[in-house]
Amino acid sequence: MSELKWLLILIFQMFLVTNTDGSIGDRSQFYSLCLEKCCNNNCVNDQKFKVQPPLSLRLLLWSCKEDCSYNCVWKTVDYFTSHGLKVPQFHGKWPFIRFFGCQEPASVIFSMLNFYAHITMYWKFKRKFKSTYPMFYIWTYFSLICMHGWFWASVFHARDTLFTEVMDYSCAFMMVLTLLYCMLLRITYKSNKLFAVITCGYLATLYSHLTHLWSGYINYDYNMKFNVVIGFLTFVITMIWWHRNHKKLSYISLIGWFNILTVFVTILEVADFAPIFWIFDAHSLWHASTVPLTILLYRFMMADCSYLNTYYSKLTLDIDHHIH
Repeated sequence: MSELKWLLILIFQMFLVTNTDGSIGDRSQFYSLCLEKCCNNNCVNDQKFKVQPPLSLRLLLWSCKEDCSYNCVWKTVDYFTSHGLKVPQFHGKWPFIRFFGCQEPASVIFSMLNFYAHITMYWKFKRKFKSTYPMFYIWTYFSLICMHGWFWASVFHARDTLFTEVMDYSCAFMMVLTLLYCMLLRITYKSNKLFAVITCGYLATLYSHLTHLWSGYINYDYNMKFNVVIGFLTFVITMIWWHRNHKKLSYISLIGWFNILTVFVTILEVADFAPIFWIFDAHSLWHASTVPLTILLYRFMMADCSYLNTYYSKLTLDIDHHIH
């Protein structure tokens, strides 16, 4: 339990970390003059190019001003570093090398790997278990939410626009909340009253938060902290359930390790450093670390479905035996 205590302390410390919008780069005079000159020389207006841009930029709907901003970012970085200054952030983000029009190539690749992991593991789950198995539809719903979420994460990291940003935050919140919902349904399995209460609470929370997010009333820092609260609640409830049942159900160590490792890799979300090789930042490495965690979670889901099916099949046989 001492390890659990330190993990809880670690999570609480995460609430003390606040994100700073480090925009020294885009507020600098050098960047502003560069952007103005580039737009005057290359743009018909903020959207259209005077000379047709590469296909990758057209496919990902880059505007002329956005392309100028990207080019001026690197000129500003060179200016800062050549004068012995630290690498600046721009609009609260580190500079990344653009690859085939994608703004954050490492995060795109790792988001796609998470998407692929969910698809492949779900098909293994679906091939092994029939729809009559306990929790089948609940975990299927969770898988679809995650696939949807990682798809939009890939799109957002490829092209950061207002729409893709809101979709990314919305889907991330849905994934975190849905995991809590599914774990609560598992822990209270076969309780129809609790199923109704938990489902109503889930839908109400989901509707309320997403409505406010899309309406613009919730800033993204608040949304991130809300995700941490939901994740922390999932961790505590699941670890209590693990502690009470780990001697009886050996396979639930899988969900225990999933929780513990998730806490440790989430530290990467708190870290903040300039991208390694201008490609790998803390956020992209966090995306990379969640791929093996996905496999661990699905292993728990499959083992638990097998146990529930065996347990309730045996229970039914025992009831039939006593009746006859």
